[in-house]
Amino acid sequence: MIKNAATSDNMRELHEQYSLWRENEPGRYMQKPVESELQRFFSPGIENAKLPALLKGAGGPRLAQLKWGFIPNWRSDRPKDDPLKAVDRARKALDIGRKTWNSASETMFDDEKPTWRDSAHDRRCVILLEGFFVMHYQDDETYPIYITLKDFEPLPVAGLWDVATINDKEYLTCAMVTQEANEKIHEINNGGERPHTMPIILNPENFDQWLEPIDQGDYDKIDKISELITAPSNRELEYISVVKNSEGSVDNSQLAQDFFEYKELKLDLKGL
Repeated sequence: MIKNAATSDNMRELHEQYSLWRENEPGRYMQKPVESELQRFFSPGIENAKLPALLKGAGGPRLAQLKWGFIPNWRSDRPKDDPLKAVDRARKALDIGRKTWNSASETMFDDEKPTWRDSAHDRRCVILLEGFFVMHYQDDETYPIYITLKDFEPLPVAGLWDVATINDKEYLTCAMVTQEANEKIHEINNGGERPHTMPIILNPENFDQWLEPIDQGDYDKIDKISELITAPSNRELEYISVVKNSEGSVDNSQLAQDFFEYKELKLDLKGL
Protein backbone atom coordinates (compact mmCIF):
# COMPACT_ATOMS: atom_id res chain seq x y z
CA MET A 1 0.00 0.00 0.00
CA ILE A 2 2.80 2.39 0.92
CA LYS A 3 4.91 1.79 -2.19
CA ASN A 4 1.83 2.19 -4.43
CA ALA A 5 0.67 5.47 -2.84
CA ALA A 6 -0.42 8.11 -5.35
CA THR A 7 1.80 10.90 -3.94
CA SER A 8 4.85 11.25 -1.71
CA ASP A 9 2.69 13.00 0.93
CA ASN A 10 0.24 10.09 0.95
CA MET A 11 3.16 7.67 1.14
CA ARG A 12 4.56 9.52 4.16
CA GLU A 13 1.15 9.64 5.86
CA LEU A 14 0.54 5.92 5.34
CA HIS A 15 3.99 5.13 6.68
CA GLU A 16 3.27 7.16 9.84
CA GLN A 17 -0.10 5.44 10.27
CA TYR A 18 1.49 2.02 9.81
CA SER A 19 4.12 2.85 12.45
CA LEU A 20 1.40 3.89 14.89
CA TRP A 21 -0.59 0.75 14.14
CA ARG A 22 2.46 -1.45 14.73
CA GLU A 23 3.02 0.34 18.05
CA ASN A 24 -0.57 -0.37 19.13
CA GLU A 25 -1.62 3.27 19.02
CA PRO A 26 -5.15 3.62 20.48
CA GLY A 27 -7.77 5.65 18.66
CA ARG A 28 -11.03 5.41 16.76
CA TYR A 29 -9.57 3.31 13.96
CA MET A 30 -6.32 2.24 15.58
CA GLN A 31 -7.82 0.49 18.58
CA LYS A 32 -5.28 -0.92 21.02
CA PRO A 33 -5.23 -4.69 20.42
CA VAL A 34 -6.10 -7.10 23.20
CA GLU A 35 -3.29 -9.62 23.70
CA SER A 36 -5.64 -12.61 23.45
CA GLU A 37 -6.96 -11.37 20.07
CA LEU A 38 -3.60 -11.13 18.32
CA GLN A 39 -3.56 -14.63 16.85
CA ARG A 40 -2.64 -14.77 13.16
CA PHE A 41 -4.85 -17.75 12.35
CA PHE A 42 -8.58 -18.14 12.81
CA SER A 43 -11.63 -19.99 11.57
CA PRO A 44 -14.98 -18.31 10.75
CA GLY A 45 -17.61 -18.97 13.37
CA ILE A 46 -15.09 -19.49 16.17
CA GLU A 47 -13.84 -15.97 16.78
CA ASN A 48 -14.23 -12.58 15.13
CA ALA A 49 -10.64 -11.81 14.22
CA LYS A 50 -9.32 -8.27 13.86
CA LEU A 51 -7.95 -7.61 10.38
CA PRO A 52 -5.82 -4.76 9.01
CA ALA A 53 -7.65 -2.81 6.30
CA LEU A 54 -7.26 0.25 4.11
CA LEU A 55 -10.07 2.84 4.27
CA LYS A 56 -10.85 6.06 2.44
CA GLY A 57 -9.90 8.93 4.76
CA ALA A 58 -10.36 12.68 4.43
CA GLY A 59 -6.69 13.14 3.52
CA GLY A 60 -6.31 9.92 1.55
CA PRO A 61 -6.18 6.20 2.35
CA ARG A 62 -5.60 5.25 5.98
CA LEU A 63 -5.00 2.05 7.87
CA ALA A 64 -7.56 0.63 10.27
CA GLN A 65 -8.14 -2.49 12.32
CA LEU A 66 -11.60 -3.95 11.76
CA LYS A 67 -13.35 -6.94 13.30
CA TRP A 68 -14.41 -9.58 10.78
CA GLY A 69 -18.16 -10.08 11.08
CA PHE A 70 -20.21 -7.19 9.67
CA ILE A 71 -22.63 -5.20 11.85
CA PRO A 72 -24.54 -2.52 9.86
CA ASN A 73 -24.86 0.98 11.31
CA TRP A 74 -28.65 0.68 11.57
CA ARG A 75 -28.03 -1.81 14.37
CA SER A 76 -26.83 1.12 16.50
CA ASP A 77 -28.73 2.20 19.60
CA ARG A 78 -32.46 2.47 18.93
CA PRO A 79 -34.91 5.15 20.19
CA LYS A 80 -36.04 5.05 23.80
CA ASP A 81 -39.30 3.33 22.90
CA ASP A 82 -37.35 0.33 21.60
CA PRO A 83 -38.99 -2.61 23.44
CA LEU A 84 -35.71 -4.53 23.59
CA LYS A 85 -33.60 -4.22 26.72
CA ALA A 86 -30.10 -2.86 26.15
CA VAL A 87 -28.49 -6.25 26.79
CA ASP A 88 -30.84 -7.95 24.29
CA ARG A 89 -30.24 -5.23 21.70
CA ALA A 90 -26.49 -5.67 21.99
CA ARG A 91 -26.77 -9.46 21.83
CA LYS A 92 -28.92 -9.38 18.68
CA ALA A 93 -26.52 -6.95 16.99
CA LEU A 94 -23.45 -9.00 17.87
CA ASP A 95 -25.20 -12.18 16.72
CA ILE A 96 -25.42 -10.62 13.25
CA GLY A 97 -21.63 -10.29 13.23
CA ARG A 98 -21.30 -14.05 13.65
CA LYS A 99 -23.12 -14.67 10.36
CA THR A 100 -22.08 -11.82 8.06
CA TRP A 101 -18.58 -12.90 7.09
CA ASN A 102 -19.01 -12.34 3.37
CA SER A 103 -21.05 -10.19 0.99
CA ALA A 104 -21.87 -11.36 -2.54
CA SER A 105 -20.67 -8.75 -5.05
CA GLU A 106 -23.58 -9.58 -7.37
CA THR A 107 -26.17 -8.27 -4.88
CA MET A 108 -24.36 -5.82 -2.59
CA PHE A 109 -25.90 -2.75 -4.30
CA ASP A 110 -29.44 -4.17 -4.29
CA ASP A 111 -32.11 -2.20 -2.41
CA GLU A 112 -33.39 -5.54 -1.13
CA LYS A 113 -30.08 -6.04 0.72
CA PRO A 114 -30.10 -3.26 3.36
CA THR A 115 -27.34 -4.95 5.34
CA TRP A 116 -24.79 -4.21 2.60
CA ARG A 117 -26.29 -1.44 0.46
CA ASP A 118 -25.04 1.67 2.30
CA SER A 119 -21.53 0.36 2.81
CA ALA A 120 -21.38 -0.80 -0.81
CA HIS A 121 -21.89 2.84 -1.81
CA ASP A 122 -19.49 4.67 0.48
CA ARG A 123 -17.77 2.35 2.97
CA ARG A 124 -15.67 -0.04 0.91
CA CYS A 125 -12.24 -1.14 2.13
CA VAL A 126 -9.24 -3.25 1.18
CA ILE A 127 -8.71 -6.10 3.67
CA LEU A 128 -5.19 -7.51 3.95
CA LEU A 129 -4.79 -11.27 4.35
CA GLU A 130 -1.98 -13.76 4.11
CA GLY A 131 -4.27 -16.23 2.35
CA PHE A 132 -7.56 -18.12 2.50
CA PHE A 133 -8.77 -21.73 2.44
CA VAL A 134 -10.82 -23.84 0.07
CA MET A 135 -11.86 -27.42 0.84
CA HIS A 136 -11.25 -30.19 -1.68
CA TYR A 137 -13.55 -33.23 -1.72
CA GLN A 138 -12.29 -36.71 -2.65
CA ASP A 139 -13.74 -40.13 -1.78
CA ASP A 140 -15.92 -38.78 1.04
CA GLU A 141 -12.91 -37.02 2.58
CA THR A 142 -12.10 -33.33 2.73
CA TYR A 143 -8.68 -31.74 2.28
CA PRO A 144 -7.94 -28.10 3.18
CA ILE A 145 -6.10 -26.15 0.49
CA TYR A 146 -4.38 -22.91 1.51
CA ILE A 147 -4.28 -20.22 -1.19
CA THR A 148 -1.80 -17.34 -1.07
CA LEU A 149 0.18 -15.10 -3.43
CA LYS A 150 3.24 -16.68 -5.04
CA ASP A 151 5.36 -13.65 -4.19
CA PHE A 152 4.25 -13.90 -0.50
CA GLU A 153 3.07 -10.30 -0.52
CA PRO A 154 -0.07 -9.45 1.55
CA LEU A 155 -3.21 -10.60 -0.26
CA PRO A 156 -5.50 -7.54 -0.76
CA VAL A 157 -9.18 -8.44 -1.03
CA ALA A 158 -12.29 -6.30 -1.48
CA GLY A 159 -14.29 -5.56 1.65
CA LEU A 160 -17.14 -3.54 3.12
CA TRP A 161 -17.02 -1.86 6.54
CA ASP A 162 -19.32 0.00 8.90
CA VAL A 163 -19.54 1.44 12.42
CA ALA A 164 -22.35 0.56 14.82
CA THR A 165 -22.65 2.13 18.29
CA ILE A 166 -24.19 -0.21 20.84
CA ASN A 167 -24.42 0.73 24.52
CA ASP A 168 -21.97 3.62 23.94
CA LYS A 169 -19.37 1.31 22.41
CA GLU A 170 -18.27 1.55 18.78
CA TYR A 171 -18.03 -1.63 16.74
CA LEU A 172 -15.90 -1.24 13.61
CA THR A 173 -16.57 -4.33 11.53
CA CYS A 174 -16.06 -5.63 8.02
CA ALA A 175 -17.05 -8.34 5.56
CA MET A 176 -15.17 -9.72 2.57
CA VAL A 177 -16.75 -9.25 -0.86
CA THR A 178 -16.95 -12.47 -2.86
CA GLN A 179 -17.55 -13.45 -6.46
CA GLU A 180 -18.08 -16.67 -8.36
CA ALA A 181 -14.95 -18.77 -8.10
CA ASN A 182 -12.56 -19.01 -11.03
CA GLU A 183 -11.89 -22.30 -12.81
CA LYS A 184 -9.03 -23.28 -10.51
CA ILE A 185 -11.09 -22.75 -7.35
CA HIS A 186 -13.95 -24.68 -8.97
CA GLU A 187 -11.57 -27.56 -9.59
CA ILE A 188 -10.39 -27.56 -5.98
CA ASN A 189 -13.88 -27.20 -4.47
CA ASN A 190 -15.31 -29.85 -6.78
CA GLY A 191 -17.75 -31.47 -4.41
CA GLY A 192 -18.82 -28.64 -2.16
CA GLU A 193 -22.51 -28.35 -1.42
CA ARG A 194 -22.40 -24.54 -1.40
CA PRO A 195 -21.87 -22.41 -4.54
CA HIS A 196 -18.19 -22.04 -5.37
CA THR A 197 -17.12 -18.50 -4.39
CA MET A 198 -13.86 -16.72 -3.59
CA PRO A 199 -12.75 -13.35 -2.20
CA ILE A 200 -12.23 -10.65 -4.82
CA ILE A 201 -8.47 -10.10 -5.12
CA LEU A 202 -7.66 -6.48 -5.92
CA ASN A 203 -4.68 -5.14 -7.83
CA PRO A 204 -2.90 -2.20 -6.10
CA GLU A 205 -3.56 0.13 -9.03
CA ASN A 206 -7.31 -0.32 -8.44
CA PHE A 207 -7.31 0.50 -4.71
CA ASP A 208 -8.27 4.17 -5.18
CA GLN A 209 -11.17 3.34 -7.48
CA TRP A 210 -12.48 0.66 -5.11
CA LEU A 211 -12.29 3.03 -2.13
CA GLU A 212 -13.93 6.02 -3.87
CA PRO A 213 -17.46 6.70 -2.47
CA ILE A 214 -20.49 6.49 -4.78
CA ASP A 215 -23.47 8.82 -4.48
CA GLN A 216 -26.84 7.08 -4.32
CA GLY A 217 -28.07 6.57 -7.88
CA ASP A 218 -24.68 7.20 -9.53
CA TYR A 219 -25.06 4.22 -11.80
CA ASP A 220 -21.99 5.06 -13.91
CA LYS A 221 -19.72 4.59 -10.90
CA ILE A 222 -21.58 1.44 -9.90
CA ASP A 223 -21.03 0.05 -13.39
CA LYS A 224 -17.31 0.88 -13.19
CA ILE A 225 -17.01 -0.84 -9.82
CA SER A 226 -18.80 -3.88 -11.25
CA GLU A 227 -16.32 -3.95 -14.14
CA LEU A 228 -13.40 -3.63 -11.75
CA ILE A 229 -14.40 -6.56 -9.55
CA THR A 230 -15.27 -8.86 -12.44
CA ALA A 231 -11.93 -8.25 -14.18
CA PRO A 232 -9.45 -11.10 -13.61
CA SER A 233 -6.67 -10.43 -11.11
CA ASN A 234 -3.10 -10.27 -12.43
CA ARG A 235 -1.71 -11.76 -9.20
CA GLU A 236 -0.30 -15.30 -9.33
CA LEU A 237 -1.57 -17.65 -6.64
CA GLU A 238 0.05 -20.56 -4.83
CA TYR A 239 -2.04 -23.61 -3.82
CA ILE A 240 -0.82 -25.58 -0.78
CA SER A 241 -2.36 -28.61 0.94
CA VAL A 242 -2.23 -28.23 4.73
CA VAL A 243 -2.87 -30.60 7.60
CA LYS A 244 -6.33 -31.02 9.10
CA ASN A 245 -7.13 -31.92 12.68
CA SER A 246 -9.24 -34.78 13.98
CA GLU A 247 -12.40 -32.74 13.33
CA GLY A 248 -11.49 -32.22 9.67
CA SER A 249 -10.78 -28.49 10.03
CA VAL A 250 -7.66 -26.33 10.12
CA ASP A 251 -6.05 -25.48 13.45
CA ASN A 252 -5.43 -21.83 14.36
CA SER A 253 -1.65 -22.20 14.27
CA GLN A 254 1.35 -22.05 11.95
CA LEU A 255 0.23 -25.44 10.60
CA ALA A 256 -2.46 -23.49 8.71
CA GLN A 257 0.22 -22.32 6.28
CA ASP A 258 2.72 -25.21 6.26
CA PHE A 259 2.70 -27.70 3.38
CA PHE A 260 1.41 -31.15 4.29
CA GLU A 261 1.50 -34.01 1.78
CA TYR A 262 -1.49 -36.33 1.45
CA LYS A 263 -0.26 -39.43 -0.37
CA GLU A 264 -3.79 -40.27 -1.55
CA LEU A 265 -4.58 -36.78 -2.90
CA LYS A 266 -5.22 -36.93 -6.65
CA LEU A 267 -5.53 -33.17 -7.14
CA ASP A 268 -2.54 -31.74 -9.04
CA LEU A 269 -1.96 -28.52 -7.12
CA LYS A 270 1.30 -27.69 -8.92
CA GLY A 271 -0.52 -27.92 -12.25
CA LEU A 272 -3.22 -25.39 -11.31
